Amino acid sequence: MESFQTLSTQAMERLKVADHLAGTTYSLVKEPKLLVSVIENIFGAFDLAMNALLEHEKGSMHIPEHDPSFESKMDLFRRKIATKYDIHNDVLDFIISLKKTLDSHKRSNVEFSKKNTFVISDDDYNLTTLNIEDVKKLLSQARHHLERLLKILDQ
Repeated sequence: MESFQTLSTQAMERLKVADHLAGTTYSLVKEPKLLVSVIENIFGAFDLAMNALLEHEKGSMHIPEHDPSFESKMDLFRRKIATKYDIHNDVLDFIISLKKTLDSHKRSNVEFSKKNTFVISDDDYNLTTLNIEDVKKLLSQARHHLERLLKILDQ
């Protein structure tokens, strides 16, 4: 596995890519499907940050080897790292909500763009909508949460 410093750097790079997609690329092409890519990059940043923190703790012999699945990592992260470093549930809920949005996108049979909004429908026709304002709010929250998580590695 890669070092936690490398993973931390990669996490910040993924967030920069998401920021660029939302701030520059979206304003040029105005394609709502691009908003899913922004969410993917935000989630990727958090996945890398979780991996960095897990690697850091594994190197300190505080946690065992773990299954690479998201569910396994999130469970270990919640039980060991969140409690140890007082990471609030809003951060964990934020990461899970990103994952749920991406999962619904992957499972969706019906997706469409309408009036600068990307709409994702599940099998029961429950709708998830993405627009640039909401995605920019997510980016702002992501920046704040990610900085808090990565600051732990400096301790």
